[in-house]
Amino acid sequence: MAISFFDMPPTSPSKRPRKSAGRPTSSTISREKIIAAALDQIDDVGIHAFSLRDLARSLDVYPSTIYWHVESKDVLLAEVSNVVIEGVVPAYDGDWRSWLRKLFKRYRKSIRKHPNVAQLIGAQLASNASFSTQLIEGVLNALLEAGATEKNLREAYNCVISAMTGFMTMELAPLPTDDPEGWSKALEGRVRSIDPLAHPTLARYLPLLANQAFILRWQNGSQVPLNASFDAHVEIFLAGLSSYLQEDIATADGDRV
Repeated sequence: MAISFFDMPPTSPSKRPRKSAGRPTSSTISREKIIAAALDQIDDVGIHAFSLRDLARSLDVYPSTIYWHVESKDVLLAEVSNVVIEGVVPAYDGDWRSWLRKLFKRYRKSIRKHPNVAQLIGAQLASNASFSTQLIEGVLNALLEAGATEKNLREAYNCVISAMTGFMTMELAPLPTDDPEGWSKALEGRVRSIDPLAHPTLARYLPLLANQAFILRWQNGSQVPLNASFDAHVEIFLAGLSSYLQEDIATADGDRV
């Protein structure tokens, strides 16, 4: 016997398709919103605790929704790096020392707004995926203006990038996640109890160095900025770079030892 439409029982409410009550869909979440939320999470918990699952939860979407807009976690981290350093490259003013000095200081200012990103840019190759061609172009032009040649351009370029990022990676190094307050107090105690008989020079200058010199710190640069040391770092680097390039110019016909 044929069964008509009217003979079919009504659909049970429990079997009807469910709607995601209030949960945003991929059409209401943009790539820009995801990057901004990722940066907020990194600011809060650090790069090592960052996870796409927690990011999705903060946006009230499923983790799969993230992948509609960002191909992978590494791509997302690269985009976060790009957002943080956006605008750090100054206009070239014809003076390579002045330009590099401005670049270093603008980079530090941007990173200090998001200190946890220092570990991403300085220590993870994932940040390279969204590299700034404007930054690279500017550094190369400054070095060529300073006298770099094909012989030493690569090495000089690597030194500029490492000097720019390296200081901030160290200055803003994160505290241990396991009992950071207890760790800081314990390290402070160790530093202040250095034996002056065993280490007379260190003990003599300890009041100058304690908590404001690398290795001898129990707080990082977010709490105790190393402003004077950074300024000195820039000037010492520029002087050393100039000496290195000028030495190569003077010995252009010989082999560098």
